[in-house]
Amino acid sequence: MRNLASIKRIVAKTLKRDFDHIRILDVEVHEGVDSDGDEVLRINVIFEGTPRDLDARKLSGAVRHLRPKLDKIHPALPLLSFISKADRDRRASA
Repeated sequence: MRNLASIKRIVAKTLKRDFDHIRILDVEVHEGVDSDGDEVLRINVIFEGTPRDLDARKLSGAVRHLRPKLDKIHPALPLLSFISKADRDRRASA
């Protein structure tokens, strides 16, 4: 098991800088394996707002900004999901 707390800090710090117009509330990190057997990091970024508040251009480059920083402590491919707090809360109550 890698240091998931360090991974969370790196993700939060990097994305808060890149997505300065939304408020990131939490970062959830889960280690996994994809269908090819490769290690992946499933990263859920919980934010305040709606999906409309996310800038698609910044979303497309988020992994590119994260990967060099994460590779230093965990070589797995990061798979990012941005989830609004409202959506997470709805899922939790269902």
